[in-house]
Amino acid sequence: MKSQNFNCNDQDKIFKPCCGPCYVMGPTGPIGPTGPQGETGPIGPAGPQGEAGPQGTQGPTGPAAGLNAYGGLYSTSAQTFQTQDVPITVELDTSMEDFDVTGESNAIQIVEGGIYEITYIVTATLGEAGDISFAVKENDKNIVGTTTTLTFTEAGTRIIAKNSIVKLLGKSSVYLVLLSATQNGTINQASLSVKLY
Repeated sequence: MKSQNFNCNDQDKIFKPCCGPCYVMGPTGPIGPTGPQGETGPIGPAGPQGEAGPQGTQGPTGPAAGLNAYGGLYSTSAQTFQTQDVPITVELDTSMEDFDVTGESNAIQIVEGGIYEITYIVTATLGEAGDISFAVKENDKNIVGTTTTLTFTEAGTRIIAKNSIVKLLGKSSVYLVLLSATQNGTINQASLSVKLY
C-alpha cells in the first residue's frame, strides 16, 4: 500500500497502516461545575489569657441620699405647760437614724459645722384662744429664722411646722424650745431634725 499524506490540524503527516488514525482537535468544552466544599478543619487551641488589670481600692460608703450629716429627735408623749414667757426645752426622748451627728438629752449634738437644713414639727393643743411660739436654740441662743408663732382663734389642736436653712457651729448643741404661750396647753408630739448637704 502506498503511503498517503493527510492533513491533521493543519499539519502534514504520513499515514502508516501501523499508526492510528489522525484526529482533528475540536474547541475546548465548557468548565464543569465547582465541586463541593470540603469539611472545616478542627479549631486550633485557644491562646493564653492575658493578665487582669490592677483593681482600684474601693472608698468608704458615703451617707444616705447624698447628705454629709443628718439626724434628729422626736417624742410622742404629751407634755403639759402653763401660761409663761420663759422658754422651756421641749422634751424629745427618741433618736432618729443619724450620721455624723448625735441625738441625746433632748438636744442634737452637731459634729461638723456648716450650712444645715433644720426642721421642727409640733402638734399642740390650747384650751382656749391664744398664741404659742417655738424656736430652735444653739448653745442657749435663738437661731435666727427658726421662730414660729401660731395664733389659735379658739380652743383646739394645731400643727406648727418650720423649715430653715441656717449655719451651725461644730461641736454645738441645738434643741427645740417653747418660747411663750398665752394659754395653758399641751404639746402632743414634737420632732426636730437637721441635714447637712
